[in-house]
Amino acid sequence: MSQRSGEASSRELVLEAAEQLFASRGYAAVTLKDIAKQLGIKQASLYYHVPGGKEDLFVEVMVRHLERRRETLEQIIATGPPRLEDCLTQIATWLLTQPPLNISRLVRTDLPDLAPEKADQVDQAIRRCVLTPMEQFFGQYQEQLRGEAGFTAGMFLTAVESLHVVKQLGPLNQEQLIAGVIDLLLYGSLKQ
Repeated sequence: MSQRSGEASSRELVLEAAEQLFASRGYAAVTLKDIAKQLGIKQASLYYHVPGGKEDLFVEVMVRHLERRRETLEQIIATGPPRLEDCLTQIATWLLTQPPLNISRLVRTDLPDLAPEKADQVDQAIRRCVLTPMEQFFGQYQEQLRGEAGFTAGMFLTAVESLHVVKQLGPLNQEQLIAGVIDLLLYGSLKQ
C-alpha cells in the first residue's frame, strides 16, 4: 500500500470514529482525546489528520454525513413507488436504519457552540441535504396537502426521528409505528 493510500485510509478511520462519537454524544461532549482513545492512538497523532482541530473536524464530519444522507434520500425519492404513502413508508424505513440525526440537539446545543461561519456551514448542509429533498418531495403533492410542503416535510422528519425512541417504549413494531406516523401526518388524529 502506498503512503498516500495509507494516509487516506487513516484519515477515513478518524472521520468514521469522529462521526460515531459526535452522532451519539454531540459536539460539546466529545473531545479530541475521546476520538484518539476510540482509535487507539495518542491525541498528538490526531492533529496530523485534523490540523484545524475539533471544530473543523465536526463540520467536516457532519457535512459529509449529511451529503451521504442526501444522496440516498434523493435516490429513494426518485425511484420510490408513485403512491405517496408507499414512498413515505420507504423513506421512513430507510431513515430508521440510519443513526438519529438529533437535529433538535444540533440546532439547540451543537451549532451555538461553533463559530458563526462554521455553524452556518452545518445549518446549510442540514437544509440542503435533509429538509430540501423532503420539501421538494412533498411539493409534488402540494395540491393534495392542507399544509405548506416545508412544514409537512419538517413534521415528517421530526416524527420519524422520534420513532428511534418511541419503538422502545411500546408494543407497536416499526411497521406499525411508521404507518401510524404517516396516517397521522396525512389524515390527522380526529375521526371524520
